[in-house]
Amino acid sequence: MRPRPELLSPAGNMECFFAAVEHGADAVYFGLHNFSARASAQNFSLDDASKAIAYAHRHSVKVYIALNTLLKAREFEKAADYFIVLEEMQPDALIIQDLGLLSLIQSQFPGFNLHASTQMAIHNAAGVKQLEKMGFKRIVLARELSIEEIKHISSKTSAEIEIFVHGALCYSYSGLCLFSSMIGGRSGNRGHCAQPCRMHYRSPDGRSGYMFSMKDLLTLPCINDLKNAGVHSLKIEGRMKSPEYVAVVTNAYRQAIDGKLQNYDAVIHRLKTVFSRETTHSYLIGKNICHNRFTKAADMINPSYPANTGTCAGKVLKSEKGRITVKAYTEIGVRDLLQIFEDNFTKPSLLPVKNIMVKGKRVFGIKAGDVAVITSEQQYREGTQLYLIFSRKTQEMFATKIPKKLAPSKIPVDLHVRIRPDGIRIEGIALDISYGKDYPIIPQKGMHQLLREEQIKGCFSRLGETPFVLSDIRTTLSEGLFIPLSILNTIRKDYFKDLSGVWMKVREEKNKNVTQWIKNKIAQNKVPGLVSLNNIRLSLKTDKFSYLRHVPLEKIYKIYMVLTSETFENIKNMEKDDKIVLSLPPIMRDDGDGPETYIYFQKIVKELISQGFRQFQISNPGAIPLFEGEKDVLLYADYPLYCLNPLSAVKLKKSGFHRYTLSPEDDKDNLRNLFSPDADMIIYQDTPLFNSETCVWANMEGMCPGKDRCDFKQISLENEYGDRFSVVNNDCKTIVMHEKPFSLIHYIPELCGAGQVSFRIDLCYRDYTPEMIQDIFSRIQNRHKIKNSLTGNFERGLL
Repeated sequence: MRPRPELLSPAGNMECFFAAVEHGADAVYFGLHNFSARASAQNFSLDDASKAIAYAHRHSVKVYIALNTLLKAREFEKAADYFIVLEEMQPDALIIQDLGLLSLIQSQFPGFNLHASTQMAIHNAAGVKQLEKMGFKRIVLARELSIEEIKHISSKTSAEIEIFVHGALCYSYSGLCLFSSMIGGRSGNRGHCAQPCRMHYRSPDGRSGYMFSMKDLLTLPCINDLKNAGVHSLKIEGRMKSPEYVAVVTNAYRQAIDGKLQNYDAVIHRLKTVFSRETTHSYLIGKNICHNRFTKAADMINPSYPANTGTCAGKVLKSEKGRITVKAYTEIGVRDLLQIFEDNFTKPSLLPVKNIMVKGKRVFGIKAGDVAVITSEQQYREGTQLYLIFSRKTQEMFATKIPKKLAPSKIPVDLHVRIRPDGIRIEGIALDISYGKDYPIIPQKGMHQLLREEQIKGCFSRLGETPFVLSDIRTTLSEGLFIPLSILNTIRKDYFKDLSGVWMKVREEKNKNVTQWIKNKIAQNKVPGLVSLNNIRLSLKTDKFSYLRHVPLEKIYKIYMVLTSETFENIKNMEKDDKIVLSLPPIMRDDGDGPETYIYFQKIVKELISQGFRQFQISNPGAIPLFEGEKDVLLYADYPLYCLNPLSAVKLKKSGFHRYTLSPEDDKDNLRNLFSPDADMIIYQDTPLFNSETCVWANMEGMCPGKDRCDFKQISLENEYGDRFSVVNNDCKTIVMHEKPFSLIHYIPELCGAGQVSFRIDLCYRDYTPEMIQDIFSRIQNRHKIKNSLTGNFERGLL
């Protein structure tokens, strides 16, 4: 019998934390004021985190702290300060994605359990195994997987597997979304996502809507299948949601996991009143099969409305000045809040329920089937649907109380108290600090009174305002001795005063040592001096061999050729060339055995190595095991193996990467810390802003004909600000790019002056004409700006 999976709930503040604990969470995750992927949440101060951890541990609840953003170079000392304090609080795990942060923690703070964030886009068994080797205890899988894939992955690893079961979904693979960053400077990888997926878009043929706005995940109907998938933890999304949301959702999944979910309809009603878009089982059920063809789900998007919809509560029967007559489909009470959609083209209006009349009498609430009059300043047409988005009854039922007095977490101390005829010695161990002290106090010979072990333990457990708590105590007590408790109390106070002083000195010394370690690691990635414009190295990444005919190949240092089923046919017949680096895609699923799957690339990589190819570029940890045991293979890291700080660069090199790629979302101030002969910097690219398994075309059309019959290649969409985007079908994945390319070509002299030597041009996803390619290389030669191009965050800075 499989063990019951953990229920993991979110908390954006202390009230949400207590809502989770009170309603059955086995564990709670939250972020601090810095380095949280939900920077817009209220988040926790260190003081609140300390109190939450102490309370949780007293109630056998675990706490995981999310520090799951990418860090800039200058942020590491602040992160180190956090870890020194958190080390003393002893959370049960840290959730991270930054490779530099991984290096810092493993070297300087090895006591932490580490969970790999879903931002790392781990989506296959090989990725899980690789992160397990790298030291992660748990991996939070990408949300795009089916139950069968999750079950397969769980069976292949001893690491803990965590999956999302409820809440908001990202349109793109988490960690592979650069939309908010490249368009508005607010990086989702750094917790500042502006949610462009929830914006309104229009196509040239006049269709419009919230084309990328995913429905919310709801998995209560398949909770038993998820329990049997071998996962360790079922996770609820919602660090920016209300305490009522946390309470209601936690309560619902607690019942479901425990097999006690009885009134399903009532539970769904409550879920929708606290917050809910339209819901979906997401990718969990896997691909649909239609006429023996795999098809994409066509109901993942709600193009009509991107926010809280609520639960359908009734309809308008009649509308008069100052009031409406409604028929209720569910309970509606005074002080509830209704949302009203009159059509699909206007934003809904809100109707606070202030007064309800039934047959001329005021009532406090009505039930399903009742007809009543509700006060309303606005009139609505007959038949308009009413949605309940706030229920006072639900709020009162799930109200959360925060205890008035909350003790912070304290450092556990193991004591050994030795009382001998010639004196007293106290020895203590607090975390990694050992301290002993002798007290030359001669105990009295006990005649009528003897010192008992229980008295010693009672005395030394009273640690009051000290930062310590007694974890364990051993006593060595010679027979027949007596010491007044007043003297023992004085010894206790003196000892813990000294221990506090030692602890403070150790903490200060550790802070200095960690800071120096960070500086030393950064120094390993020293920025080179001025680079001559004549000495730059230019590389090209492309997904089509035909483009090479229009490129000055004699000036190209490396050619990163994207491996697809089409390019493989050309590559396997060509002679080995030291310029050629074969580039693997970021997503290689375990599901299936066709092109773009892990098993497919496993086969062709083996074949290409046997033919003498030795250079490969990868974008995800899951690709690393493809090269285990292979000699003389050079690995190159593409930018989704993010490097926003020198510690990440050092970690990549230490992990065996020959070269790495700087992120196109980075800004020039931070990039100056990363310039290196080993780093490629992208200076021209149609940047993939979204990389998604959800097909825009299938959702727009309401159906998918299957891959073999699909004629969708590309469409154009425009947002409400006039920005235009190309939406491309890339082997049944949806890639979204800005109409304008990203280009830093005109900054080449400045970049060389700052020490960068290696630059890269990407010609991928789009159809490039010979004239376009020739114009790009001409402008590189002359350092001229590309017309109608974007510079991303280079000048404006990256949040």
